[in-house]
Amino acid sequence: MNSFEKINSPIQHVDTLNGVEVYIKRDDLIHPEVSGNKWRKLKYHYEAFRESNKKVMLTFGGAFSNHIAATAALGKMYGFETKALIRGEEITTNPTLDFCRSCGMEIEAISRKQYDERDNPEFLGMLGEALPEVYLVPEGGKGVLGMRGCLDIMDEVKDQFDMVCVAGGTGTTMAGMMSSGYETNFQLFPALKGGDFLRPAIQKHIVDFGQELSTQGLGKISTRATLTLQNDYHFGGYGKVQPELIHFMNSLYEKYQIPLDPIYTGKMMFGILDKIEKGEIKAGTKILAIHTGGLQGIKGMNERLQKRGLQINY
Repeated sequence: MNSFEKINSPIQHVDTLNGVEVYIKRDDLIHPEVSGNKWRKLKYHYEAFRESNKKVMLTFGGAFSNHIAATAALGKMYGFETKALIRGEEITTNPTLDFCRSCGMEIEAISRKQYDERDNPEFLGMLGEALPEVYLVPEGGKGVLGMRGCLDIMDEVKDQFDMVCVAGGTGTTMAGMMSSGYETNFQLFPALKGGDFLRPAIQKHIVDFGQELSTQGLGKISTRATLTLQNDYHFGGYGKVQPELIHFMNSLYEKYQIPLDPIYTGKMMFGILDKIEKGEIKAGTKILAIHTGGLQGIKGMNERLQKRGLQINY
């Protein structure tokens, strides 16, 4: 196993602001290309893939997907074939897809209607029969194995924090973290509009995870935490950014040398510091933010931002 597979990512003190201590767990430093919650959610899928003796790891994602890029990089690193079914046929090339191809990944664009079947058991069964040499990884690495990897995040945290913050889109990372038994107030910053659906989704993830662990005789999960959703920091929705966010990210990098991505972690850190500045988080609170990686997408985002006279400066 490569050393990065067992790494405990460092926890860095960012600053003390209005009496609030802010720390960040730098999962972006796990590996240059397979990092953040992308590695966390792939870790146990990779173990299962090796044990399956299958030849190809196939997964699903959008044209700018961090998960797709991490899967491609993992395949190149360990010398196995990878394939991705990409949502939508309108984008055939961009920095993310170019990187994936450079890693040897086979890219196949499918219609959005076809893509909508990605979680349909009947469709997945047909795919498995047609491609018996393929190991299927769900979109984004979600599911029980992905959650198991995210549970490891909190197992690495030995100090006590009053608040643990993470950005999210599906709730897999948060569900895994909450299943660790770590007692705190977890704060989820949805990267998309209308994030209230994530609360029941996370609860279902946790129940499914617990049932699967019990079925496999791997013990029970413990959830002793509370969950708060922060729905006011999506900046227009998933994949949407505003000049205020880009200026914030550049300023934060200049001050602390911490690079953030504009889809997830940038919005989360903006929200945390905004709430501190407004006095909504009391002095003496100790906050841990989770850096979930995603930095590979900055090059592609900058191509879009430059048309608006904006740029992420790292």
